[in-house]
Amino acid sequence: MISTAEIQSVKQRFGIIGNSPLLHHAIQVAMQAAPTDMTVLITGESGSGKESFSKIIHALSARKHGKFIAINCGAIPEGTIDSELFGHEKGAFTGATRVAKGISR
Repeated sequence: MISTAEIQSVKQRFGIIGNSPLLHHAIQVAMQAAPTDMTVLITGESGSGKESFSKIIHALSARKHGKFIAINCGAIPEGTIDSELFGHEKGAFTGATRVAKGISR
């Protein structure tokens, strides 16, 4: 069980304001997910703090010393997300006239 003091520490560290039980539960879930190697999908309304929660998970994980890249996938045109994230080789598809590195490299 994660203590109230630990939750307050995370809130202070990441500039989170609020005391609702749902907020505390969300922070608790993020803290529980951070040390694992599982994939986490964070959803919510615009401005609800999705990026803040991804930063919490990253900062509390074993990967905290690695690069953190925040990506707004909603801003990437449909059908091009693979190429945008991972890059592509010249000729990989119609219009691929050069090698592209990708965001995640």
